[in-house]
Amino acid sequence: MPQPATPLERYFDTNGSTPLADPVRALARTLLEETYGNASAPHPEGRAARALVETARAQVAALLGCAPGEVIFTSGGTESNNHALFGTAALRPGAHLVVSSIEHKSVLQSARALERRGHPLTLVAPRGDGAVHVRDVEAALRPDTALVSLMWSNNETGIVQPVREVAALCREREVRFHTDAVCTLGKLPVDVREVACDLLSLSGHKLYAPKGIGVLYRRAGVALEPLLHGCGHQDGQRSGTENTLAIAGFGLACELQRRGELAPVEPYEALRRELWEGIQRALPAAQRNGAGGSLPNTLSVWFPGAPAARVQARLAADGFSVAAGAAASTGAPSHVLVAMGHTPARASESLRFSLGRHTTRAAVSALLEHLLPAVEACRDEAAALA
Repeated sequence: MPQPATPLERYFDTNGSTPLADPVRALARTLLEETYGNASAPHPEGRAARALVETARAQVAALLGCAPGEVIFTSGGTESNNHALFGTAALRPGAHLVVSSIEHKSVLQSARALERRGHPLTLVAPRGDGAVHVRDVEAALRPDTALVSLMWSNNETGIVQPVREVAALCREREVRFHTDAVCTLGKLPVDVREVACDLLSLSGHKLYAPKGIGVLYRRAGVALEPLLHGCGHQDGQRSGTENTLAIAGFGLACELQRRGELAPVEPYEALRRELWEGIQRALPAAQRNGAGGSLPNTLSVWFPGAPAARVQARLAADGFSVAAGAAASTGAPSHVLVAMGHTPARASESLRFSLGRHTTRAAVSALLEHLLPAVEACRDEAAALA
């Protein structure tokens, strides 16, 4: 079987970032050449830019099932998460926060910063299956709890979290609920009519759109202190001249997703199953991290005795891109796997494979051909050094 020849065909890290969809790339080229006005200016070029921004806002809203006025454009998921937490805490000085311990670090570090500023913080750990349980969230609530933040699905394990049930619990207790849906968008439906969240974070570069663009959904009537102050753009919620090109690209990606035009070439579930079965046949000691419902494109695997960073490096030398933890990891054991109760050693011997719309059976077969000897070689090296 001919092996994939292009970097894209050997790319298994779409939970880290995605390539631009062809229509988004074409739009970006056009806008680079033709659109330069400030969307806040009343002249013709400014009005043209404003039209692009508002079209994109409507496209995002249509995908999420919300009103355009509930969409705030940001610089990405990190800013959206920071805005959700700091914007809420500013209105409730000293109030209690509840955050899961498997959140993206932009949530965890924001929560810890707020804790240092006097906001009591409760971290809720997942069970061994990788999912946070509703009863554990309920047990963490206090009369002064201002916000619960639980991601829609985990970016490392892919395990889907009980956001619908936690959102309902928070609504019943009159506690604000935020969910980070950055890694979920494009793999599972994200509809705020189905999950009654108050705040929701998204990022363009996880949906075949540009980097540097994100969204914070804010349900109508939810008060939020601005994170960025200035000239009062976006109804005073996020000051700063709008990044027209990136906003338009994200809007188009959302429209393509809504129309089903970003579907994978081959079904994610079948490809993931083929990858996992191939690993199991050749490396029966390997174990999957997490259990239960998960993102259809994501597989996190523990390879006992094989340091993940070394396996990743060997695969990189062969042109394959996979992840050892999250993309921005410092090399420390995955905080997600440790929070699930795994040892630091297991967390340091785990790889994440995240498939994209470009992934094919041939690509999976080629990955397996290189992965299996890489794991065995790294395991032997580690044993020799022990």
